[in-house]
Amino acid sequence: MNLLLETTSNSSGSQANKTGNALESFVEGILERNGYTEFINHKKQIFFMKEFIGGKQFSKQSKCGKSIYDTDRRCDFLVMNPAKHPRGLIIECKWQETSGSVDEKYPFAVLNIAKIGTPTIVLIDGKGYKQKAFEWFKKQAAHEQALRGVYTMNEFQKLVNRGFL
Repeated sequence: MNLLLETTSNSSGSQANKTGNALESFVEGILERNGYTEFINHKKQIFFMKEFIGGKQFSKQSKCGKSIYDTDRRCDFLVMNPAKHPRGLIIECKWQETSGSVDEKYPFAVLNIAKIGTPTIVLIDGKGYKQKAFEWFKKQAAHEQALRGVYTMNEFQKLVNRGFL
């Protein structure tokens, strides 16, 4: 019986990883189409060097400080572009295809983003999140705070089309 539960759990986890990876691939493609190149050297120090890196670059799964629990935190994307984002920009991806617990994690994300202090946007998609939770998350964003915006893939694409990156 445990094997069946484990197999089911792994299948759900594998599917979540695949769909989450699709959202990350979407972001990576947008970055590359907008002239960004992946920064692959010194990934352990990149977060602390982000303001000194020239050009249009990004890093994936980089350490970006400590969580509210004082554990290492990683961000999906760290974007460096001194002209548009002088303090760097973190892009976090949250995909939820079926109903689940992703929206219960939104307050934790807000607190972590505030603690790190780097301008951050969050992309949410998959339609498995609760609409009211999504609306709450969007209301937490403000230009003068670390959490600058919460967007769907479509909204993010429109933002990029208007020159955000």
